[in-house]
Amino acid sequence: MNQFLEMLRKTQSSTHYDRMVHFARPLYDHFGINHFWHYRIARNGTYSYVGTHAAWNEYCFDQSLLSHFPCLRHPNALRRGISLMKSGKNEQYKDVQKQAWDKFNINFNLNIFDNYVEGIEAFGFGTRFQDHETEERLINELPLLRHFIKEFRQKHEVLLNKLEENAVDLSSSIGTIFYERPKEIILPLERSLFLRQIGCVAIELTPREKDIAKFLANGFPASYIKDQLHLGLRTVENYIAIIKDKLSCNTKVDLIKKTQELASIGFLDKVEKF
Repeated sequence: MNQFLEMLRKTQSSTHYDRMVHFARPLYDHFGINHFWHYRIARNGTYSYVGTHAAWNEYCFDQSLLSHFPCLRHPNALRRGISLMKSGKNEQYKDVQKQAWDKFNINFNLNIFDNYVEGIEAFGFGTRFQDHETEERLINELPLLRHFIKEFRQKHEVLLNKLEENAVDLSSSIGTIFYERPKEIILPLERSLFLRQIGCVAIELTPREKDIAKFLANGFPASYIKDQLHLGLRTVENYIAIIKDKLSCNTKVDLIKKTQELASIGFLDKVEKF
């Protein structure tokens, strides 16, 4: 038996695995997600994996398909964000996607990458739908998917520790492509960070200032904002003056327009952590 199948069978024989599959059931009921997976890749090349679709897991490892997945790379070649899994051009990977759909009715949609102490980890979602709007629907539901990930981490800590114990060497199996950067589209998780990095928004607003800016974007006066946020009128006016200065606005009209612009690109959204 190859090392990946051995890792898989050790995991799937655990009662903790059954609990994880049951926990993920609402993903299918509400979003049509028939395959949820989690894996970690450490900087030393080791790999641990768990997924809810047992038949696909067995097939994938038995057929040695891992080298065709552009999302299985060294942590230095990947980056934190949301990967649109069908955006790659690799023909071998397209064939893997076709096999997953034809044999198991799985459509690979999203991988959400995040850092962990030893490297990078991914939370993936595949659905039973193959229409062009599937990815859009999932992206629109990211707050719920992120909350699911948070609960998954908290409630399945024992399973995650077991995965680490059964981790196998991925780098030697994949070869030199393990260190190549994939060409899939990665959407940044933090819009404000992305905007700052490309120099479009060279400003910093505190969480409270963002709260007030959202009200300003909708044209609400200080007297209304103070009641909604339970602050004093002078406090709100001081915040508005600070925001006005940070955004380089001379008039109230300029301030409203600027906050509306920032709201439209998501800069005023609070960053949701996993």
